[in-house]
Amino acid sequence: MAIQYFAKVTASDHEVLQRTVKHYPLSSYADWHMKEMSRMSDWRSRRHAIKMVPVTPEEFEAYCKANGVPSDIITFKAFVCEKGGG
Repeated sequence: MAIQYFAKVTASDHEVLQRTVKHYPLSSYADWHMKEMSRMSDWRSRRHAIKMVPVTPEEFEAYCKANGVPSDIITFKAFVCEKGGG
């Protein structure tokens, strides 16, 4: 069974990530959360497991600096997978 990793962020962290992560979704937290829930449901229907990974803007920024990588959505998603164990 494949595992899909999703970022678990608070509403206030969502706002910070919008300002600091290039191409991070600009929708409101409620809209973003609803879209993520829909994506999770879609993956579950394909028999994938879902793993929520708690992420803070501070730890993502530290990850980017330590690895010399850009703070963009691709790196953010890779960070979520790596932190989740994938």
